[in-house]
Order: sequence, then C-alpha cells, then structure tokens
Amino acid sequence: MFLSSFPKEYVGKEFEIDCVDIEIRGSEDFTPSIFKGSGIIRGDKNGRLRFKVYNQLQVDKKMFDYLKLLKESNDPNEKICRLKILAYDGTEWSGGWTIPEVILYQSPYLKIEGELDQLTTRVTKLKGDTTRNTTELVFSEYPDLPFTGSIKVQRIRGDEVISTSYGKDHHEVKFEDTIILFRESFDKSRLHIEAGNTDGFTPPFVETWIMEALIFVTARMLHPRMVIRHFEKDALVILKSTPQNVLSGMLPPFSRTPETEDAFWHAFCAYLSKCKETQQFELLELTRGFYELCLASKGTLQGFLISLSLYIEYCINLMFSSSKSGSKEDNEYKMKVKNLIQYVDEWNLDDDIRNRAKGLLTMLNTPSLSKQMDILIEQKVITKTHKKVWQNARPYLAHGNIIDFTKEEEFWHIRNYLISMVYRLMFKIIGYRGIVTDYNGKEFNYCIYEWRE
Repeated sequence: MFLSSFPKEYVGKEFEIDCVDIEIRGSEDFTPSIFKGSGIIRGDKNGRLRFKVYNQLQVDKKMFDYLKLLKESNDPNEKICRLKILAYDGTEWSGGWTIPEVILYQSPYLKIEGELDQLTTRVTKLKGDTTRNTTELVFSEYPDLPFTGSIKVQRIRGDEVISTSYGKDHHEVKFEDTIILFRESFDKSRLHIEAGNTDGFTPPFVETWIMEALIFVTARMLHPRMVIRHFEKDALVILKSTPQNVLSGMLPPFSRTPETEDAFWHAFCAYLSKCKETQQFELLELTRGFYELCLASKGTLQGFLISLSLYIEYCINLMFSSSKSGSKEDNEYKMKVKNLIQYVDEWNLDDDIRNRAKGLLTMLNTPSLSKQMDILIEQKVITKTHKKVWQNARPYLAHGNIIDFTKEEEFWHIRNYLISMVYRLMFKIIGYRGIVTDYNGKEFNYCIYEWRE
C-alpha cells in the first residue's frame, strides 16, 4: 500500500481492515501471545478504533490466568495488552494499549473485542517521494479556515469546457524558520497540515503544539485522525482515536470576515510560539483549561458561566505568578503579613485558637484578584466593565445560585462579556496584539487590541 493512500483509506470515512492475524500480548516486551487469530479492525469517521479477534489458540494456563485476571482484578495496569497485526494487504500494524473484552464460546473458540487508542505502521517510500524531515497531521473533522491560496477547477467534455469554478483550499504560514502548509483535500473530507522539522520544532512535540494552537484559534476540540512522520526513506504512520464530536458552544476568537483573516494566522503562530517555548509534550495548562471551557459550553448556561469565571481567575493567577519578582509594594505588604503572623505566634493563652488565627492570616498572602484586575485595566488588557461583570457574576454563581430565567437576556450579556474577557487574557498570555473579535455590549465585532506592558 502506497503512503499517499493511507489518508484516503482511513481518514474522513468509515473503514475496515481485514486481518490475517492479530496477536494479543501482555504489556511487557517479548511476551508470548495470550490470544491469536484472524480478525477485523474498524473505525468510524471519528471516534475510537475497535478490533475483533477470533482466537485459534488452545486454552492453556497463561490464557486461563489472564481470563481470571480480567474478571477479578480492579487494577487496569494488570490487564493492559498490546496488539500485533498483519492485514490482508500486507501492512503490519502495532496496536496501542487496550483492555480486551473476552466473549466466551466453546473452548478454544473465544471472540475477543476491544478498543484501541492508536495503530502504528512504518511505510517504505517510493523513489519519487521527496517529502523529508516533515510532520503531517490529517484531520477528518475541522471548521472552515481562512485559506488564502486559490484553486481553479474546470469540467471538460472532450475539447469543451463545461464549467469553471474557483475557491480557496490552502494556506502557507511562515513560523520562525519553517513553513507550515494547510491544505484541504479535493473532496473536502480531510485537512492536511505539513510542518517542516527544525531545531526545537520536532515530533512528537510539534504534533501536540499545532493541535493546541488550532484548538485555540477555532475554539473546537480538534484532534488529528492520522499523523505521518516523514523520514528519509520511510514514514511512520499513526492512526489515532478521536472525539466523536468536535463542536462547541464557545465562540471562536475570530469571526469569518476578510478583516480578521491575517489576525487568525498571527494568533495561531503566537500560540504555537508559546507552546514551543515550553518544550513539553503534554498540553499546556492554558490549553487544558480552554478545552474544558469548550466542553462546558455544550452544557447548561449556568455551568458554562461558572467555567468561564473560574478560567478567568486561573488566567489572571497565571499571568501574575509568571512575573519574575513582585513590586516594591507587594514585598512590603508580604513583610507586614509576616510580622503580623509572628506577633500572633507569641500569643500563648490558647494553642488551638492561636493556630487557627495563624492559618487564617496566611490567607492574606493570597494576591488580591481585584487589585490584579486594576493593573490589567491600567495595561488595557481588560476594561472596567469586564471587571464589574466578573465581580457580579463570580460570587453569585460560585455560591450555588440558580440563574433567574426571567432575566435570561442579562445572563447572555454576562456570557458574552466573560468570553471577551477570556480571550483578552489569553491574547496577553501568548503575547498577541492586533485585530480581535470583541463584545461591545450589543454584539461581537472586530477591534484593534493593544495592551501595554
């Protein structure tokens, strides 16, 4: 099977892989097979990868012990298995971690089913394949992106041009010393992102970083269905499980207007730069929180407002905790709190009361969110209206009050202001200045966002 065929076969549609042989082994290397037989790997357009194996091995002590373990153990680490797969087309796949489900028939006829987080194979390249030192991400679910590269499509019958159409299906981004190419497949079922590997910008990190930046600028829970790591003579193909639904109720930071097209890509690069700065494979906490916001936006308005207000608090704490040192006023304030605690520590009439008092006084070291917001207002990161809306909403929601739906319109205004506040804070964290979509009290519209240091 050619490398170029893998995205067409396995991304953007349902698929089945008929397998000559599937071996299910334990988690340790070089362990013998627990189950082995022909089977099928299935995948929907999105979602988990599923497998089915018809066991041909005789039941022995090893298999019996594992069946007993599946039934009795509560520790998933003891049950984890890996798959080695040979498909009928000759492709050899390695399966990710799985805990199989065994359906018993008459021994040795067992049917084993389960889910996989990913499948991996290595493909030898053809001589004409010139793609080298590149990471490619392929998405099956994705929103419309502001492509700028044009395409011309003609339908021809004989020598006659029947119709001509034009569209945009690709875009190139210059990120530091590499080029990132976004392109849509001709049938619009897949989004391909190709990034050249450079110093400090290599797999597997780049796969996570591009995904994170894309999640931010689209406000969608995007995951690549396939990752291809292009090497000199071959490529590593990774087929991944993905969420069933990537949609969210979170408004994206940019509206689809010509005025915000360039800003979209500038913000993408700013977030990508923030990810690269950390040199970590795990998602940034900033991304994790934003992802949770996208999930919460699919629930109730009440839950979404609570998530927004808490994430705003997190962003502000992140901004001020990342500063190298406190101001002179902050240091003087902390010294006064320390002296007060020492003074109370000398009071010895009741140890329990003294210790409780000291515990309460240590809370004075917690930075005042209101004062931090005042600094952000002075820096033009947020406005006084944002602070007022957050201060009114945060305690009301946090103490379990239920939204009064006779004032539903008011709460939608609160939602819009909090969304605006989230993006302003995130833009400041990633160092982005420029055109943004912002809420003006009536509607979302684009404006120039320039904050000060």
